[in-house]
Amino acid sequence: MQYALCRHIKTNGTRCQAPSLRTGIYCYFHQSLHQRHSGFRHTQATRSYLVPGQHVELTALEDRESVQIALSVVVNALATGQLETKRGTAILYGLQLASMNSARLNTQPYAPTIVQTSTPSPEGLDLADPAIKEILEEEEEENPTN
Repeated sequence: MQYALCRHIKTNGTRCQAPSLRTGIYCYFHQSLHQRHSGFRHTQATRSYLVPGQHVELTALEDRESVQIALSVVVNALATGQLETKRGTAILYGLQLASMNSARLNTQPYAPTIVQTSTPSPEGLDLADPAIKEILEEEEEENPTN
């Protein structure tokens, strides 16, 4: 089966190997990740509002490499006085939790189980569209041949 791959590039430089959504360039995980993190990205217009000593930009913590890069950014910001100690300590604690969690992550997608299309539920959650196998089973139940 042919399918397009997600175009997200991970922190370590490798490309995500999951199939992309049929309506986008990212897989389900990275589409959701980019949407959720879009509010944390600053533009040239909003950078002037940032308070010195309280701001550090981190990428999404999606794998061990991204946690390591974030750790490096925070430690360097603390060492150079660009981040206040109290805030840096809280961020380092969060990175410690992320590091422990990332050790258990399964980052290798299995293509047949990856969602490529979804439909919003009445509650606003994403639901995977039924698989072809599920559709065929439903049709067999509705129209038995025996």
